[in-house]
Amino acid sequence: MSEQRTLSLGFRKFQPSNYERLVSISNANYPDYPISVRERRSRDESMAQTKHFLQRFECIDLEQDQIVGFGEVFNLPGMFHPGKFMVNILVDPERQGTGIGRAIYNRLNEELVNLNTILVWAMSKEDLPRRIEFFRRRGFVEKSRSWESRLDLTIADTAKFGGYVEKALKEGIIFTTLAEERLRGQDSLRKIHELVQLITADMPREAAFTPLTFEQWETFSLKNPQLIPEGYFIAKEGQTYVGMSNVHRIDTEPRVLNQDDTGVIRECRGRGIAMALKLKVIEFGKKNGYGTIKTWNDSSNAPMLAVNTKLGFKRQVGWVMMEKILRPESGA
Repeated sequence: MSEQRTLSLGFRKFQPSNYERLVSISNANYPDYPISVRERRSRDESMAQTKHFLQRFECIDLEQDQIVGFGEVFNLPGMFHPGKFMVNILVDPERQGTGIGRAIYNRLNEELVNLNTILVWAMSKEDLPRRIEFFRRRGFVEKSRSWESRLDLTIADTAKFGGYVEKALKEGIIFTTLAEERLRGQDSLRKIHELVQLITADMPREAAFTPLTFEQWETFSLKNPQLIPEGYFIAKEGQTYVGMSNVHRIDTEPRVLNQDDTGVIRECRGRGIAMALKLKVIEFGKKNGYGTIKTWNDSSNAPMLAVNTKLGFKRQVGWVMMEKILRPESGA
């Protein structure tokens, strides 16, 4: 008999003692995006502290008493809705194609029914056609695409763009950092929180934007162990915060920076401030010995894609967000 027909699987709630196995399987599936146990654990703790739902199951090969995969269902911060969730399936690459993914999906689907789910999302890289087809066969359709771009800091030439920073300075824009601004006290942090919510509200997304409270933002951002306060750049006009661009460190890739958000409030767009902020980030990366900046943008975000292309970012494999409607939304 084939392994698929004799496979005996069981499920149990995720045990904190198994973070090493979780990270090992995750990194084996996505070797270009390695994550550390500390990073994964910190993210989970932030979800719990901010009251966002996260349920993770371990899939066990009962005959070998071995974890062969994981299933996750969780809320998306910034698009919170009690009836909308993201699911993720991770299967040990050595055991893929044997029915484990299907079993995990069925178990997750039971959880979605119990949660009275309205719709569910799943994400896949463009170069993983089997994963995309897996979700398509189960009723998921493409909702959006996010393109990754990378900048090689060892060859990036930004000298020709210096005029953007000079222009902004002449117009009264002051460039500062989170490290400097938080010395000014809690009021400054609350203003930065408001700035971030204004900027992220205008970014493309799959569902209605839901702002984070100050306490939630503090948990996800200010207490994030990957935060680099000196690499979190802020643009001010007078006492008003008008733009920001920040990066995070990566435990498993010490010479790589992950670009998080870059944006400017509506009233100040079209003045080159976003470009100036990105240049500040690039300058920070170069001065501190980093070799690469990774960033992601929705394929419909033409202005920011144009900024990145101009600066020399090279597009990589994208990510596909897929969606499945489970029941009509009330009032729709």
